[in-house]
Amino acid sequence: MRLIPVSVVLLAGFLAGCSGTMDKVENAANRSYTGSVMGKTYAEVEGYERNPLMQMSGSGPVFGPMIGMTRLTNGMTIYRHIAPGARTETKSNFGGLVGHETVSHRNRLSYFLVGQDGVIKDWATGSVEGTTNDCIRYIGGLIQKCTDANQLQASLALYDIRVLTKDNKPITSWGEAVPDIAPPVAQPATIAVAPKKPAKPIR
Repeated sequence: MRLIPVSVVLLAGFLAGCSGTMDKVENAANRSYTGSVMGKTYAEVEGYERNPLMQMSGSGPVFGPMIGMTRLTNGMTIYRHIAPGARTETKSNFGGLVGHETVSHRNRLSYFLVGQDGVIKDWATGSVEGTTNDCIRYIGGLIQKCTDANQLQASLALYDIRVLTKDNKPITSWGEAVPDIAPPVAQPATIAVAPKKPAKPIR
């Protein structure tokens, strides 16, 4: 039986614990950020996105572009937004000869349940993988090799299962979506054809 050094086991446990703690911190930050607009109008949220001066001044939260909208049978509407969220950076160095650096970005999802009066009644948030930049440096940084990995655009269905509402419920608790009504299929027009007259007998 192969024995695993206790230090390796402790290191693995420590890294797993750190990852779990970081996830909790990120989740708490996302919930605090998204929840800050509770009770405001959705028009105010849109105003932050359309006004670059407000974004630069930091006078309001920025939730990124809208990536989807769903109308519900109860008259409310769900608006989905995505924006850059948490950033993590890890570095390692081996005797000054080889260095390794990884920078990862995650995207914050912010969903808003808006009533017919335009006021935000509830919110949901979560996060998804964004971009990762991985670099290896040789001989004190004289030679560098980097790779970029971009998260592919996922479907709204995947995003929807990554968010939880203010009360930690899935967004299906907000109601049912208005079914898409397919337009009627146009029937081919019928052309009336006059009956042929019988040919006259040849005498």
